[in-house]
Amino acid sequence: MPGNLVPNQMYDHECNMLKGWWHPHVVDKSAEIADGETILAGSVCYLDSTGKFRSGLPDNTQGMFAWPSSTDFDVAADVGNTQKAVMTALPTLATYELFTTEFDATKTYAINDYLTAWHDQLLGFSVELRGKVRPGLPYHNTLVGQVSGLVKNNDFGKSVLTLWTYHLPVDLTNPSSEA
Repeated sequence: MPGNLVPNQMYDHECNMLKGWWHPHVVDKSAEIADGETILAGSVCYLDSTGKFRSGLPDNTQGMFAWPSSTDFDVAADVGNTQKAVMTALPTLATYELFTTEFDATKTYAINDYLTAWHDQLLGFSVELRGKVRPGLPYHNTLVGQVSGLVKNNDFGKSVLTLWTYHLPVDLTNPSSEA
């Protein structure tokens, strides 16, 4: 019985750790994927109210970088296989240096720029951008990182953005500028 999954090449969508994740006691999260979601490795995801992964970054959620894609064979079962679709992601509470292929290439990035990710509540959103990293502003966007290196090509010729993970939620108190 032939399978019906055709995963991407592992380097098409990538989250690659440079520093900080190799230790066996560092933080990661494994969870099921919400119905209808396709999450690409290197994109930002979050846990919904049922504890399942969804793509994007609504305000004040814990952003995480997907480690594999939701359609990879180590996550999704093919025809005839019995496997629960569980994916791993790296929460931005812990500090890692990583690079991702999943960033908005129409934006410019400078070292130390803050980063957030696209979600459908944002002006200018389009479906192909969901979960991709983009520039962000502290206290205006929930932040997932800070640029640590300029955009460059990896060994496979794919553009990657290097960053340190970082978590800062939106300030819900809306402080005055006098503070």
